[in-house]
Amino acid sequence: MTAFDDNTRRCGRPQNLRWWFRGDASALSHIARQTRISARHQRELQAALPQSLAEHWRLARIDAELLCLVTESPLWATQLRYRRTSLLRSAEAILGQQPRQFQIRIEPALSARRSKPPPRLSTAAAATLRQTADCMDAGPLRDALLRLASRRRD
Repeated sequence: MTAFDDNTRRCGRPQNLRWWFRGDASALSHIARQTRISARHQRELQAALPQSLAEHWRLARIDAELLCLVTESPLWATQLRYRRTSLLRSAEAILGQQPRQFQIRIEPALSARRSKPPPRLSTAAAATLRQTADCMDAGPLRDALLRLASRRRD
């Protein structure tokens, strides 16, 4: 019986996630196991690096063929390249053999995930925008100026 069968539990309440991960053959169980292994490998590789690099890379692939890391900028890629030897030694300790290739990919989207607060206007700039909007007829430009003025610093 699978979760998609008609005769599954219909209690009207959410099912425990363990139900989805049960059994060694399920796809979700396999994904969860691979995720745990990948996280463990990432921690083991992290031990070979200084703490300053901790938030700026992630493991993309590790096997006998390739050790691939993903970082957010060329600056961090350079720092990781400097530590190539220690990373490959750590990968060898994990795999039992050293990967043949070492690769670093740059994906700026990693840093874009960290949302920055919207910019705020000074009180003086907000007052100027409101004065300008007050001198205008009703319309989209006036509305836009008032919205912009509402972004002032508290």
